[in-house]
Amino acid sequence: MGKSVKSKIARKLAGNTDLNKKALQVKKSWDEVSSIINSGKKSVK
Repeated sequence: MGKSVKSKIARKLAGNTDLNKKALQVKKSWDEVSSIINSGKKSVK
């Protein structure tokens, strides 16, 4: 069986600190977008 995508990403990020920082920035910005979308859904009801 092949390695999962999550496993491959984790291995790449473990050895590359610059890539790790960028990934954390993307996750943070995505969490902000997700919270805005979720708050918008609650106010519509």
